[in-house]
Amino acid sequence: MKVKSRKYKFLPDIATADIAYEAFGKNYNELFENAGLALESVMVNLETVKSSRVKKIKLQADSLENLLFTFLQELVFLKDAEQLLFNRIKCDVREVNSGQWTANSELSGEEINPQKHKLGVDVKAVTKHLFKVEKFPKRAFHCQVILDV
Repeated sequence: MKVKSRKYKFLPDIATADIAYEAFGKNYNELFENAGLALESVMVNLETVKSSRVKKIKLQADSLENLLFTFLQELVFLKDAEQLLFNRIKCDVREVNSGQWTANSELSGEEINPQKHKLGVDVKAVTKHLFKVEKFPKRAFHCQVILDV
């Protein structure tokens, strides 16, 4: 029997207004996808969201860590500005020049509907506190994220 790899896990409370998690991936694409789904799962039960709307975003940053931070902040922005929640995330993350990174992402979801969606907590921001991206030797990529709620 094949064991499914873990996508993300929530960590013990850091502070009363924070939620911390770790996300994993076999490559940077999967790491970004799982980190995004973890963030979305804080805000909504993903099983209550349909993939009826697609949003494409392109981001760039001067480091992989800054790119992931910007990507997660963009998900929070889309929730606030366009009332969108996502249950499917596909990312193409690349280093284009030494130290320059891009992410082309396709997000699938729908507008927030409190009658339909089982909403969680409202994420205000992704914080830089203890934020990190790592690669373990012969293992998956890993990130640690703390959300201000």
